[in-house]
Amino acid sequence: MVRRVRVDKVPVARAAPAFGFCRQSFYAIAAALDAGGPAALVPGKPGPKGPSKLTEPVMEHVEALLQADPELKAPVLAAAVAEEFDLTVHPRSVERALARRREARIQEDNRRGSGL
Repeated sequence: MVRRVRVDKVPVARAAPAFGFCRQSFYAIAAALDAGGPAALVPGKPGPKGPSKLTEPVMEHVEALLQADPELKAPVLAAAVAEEFDLTVHPRSVERALARRREARIQEDNRRGSGL
């Protein structure tokens, strides 16, 4: 549709309906193409983009608790988060968040070690 308007010089008022779009959609699509190329037309991944409960301050608190007592288990850590931040989190969520942070640290250490 954008090529028809820009290369074939078909008016937007005719090209957009021919492809099942309104003029306003044409301009939005053309702007997206100009800004990011064809990949900009693909919708992003659905769902949450980050943690909603186990945020950075919460995880720092959890890691501080673990530093003080490395034997603490996820149910105890989840209870500590509930007490300190008034958040209900599942113990398995705490385990997964800790594993992600460990993995991120390992990758960061590997990047530093390889000179990247």
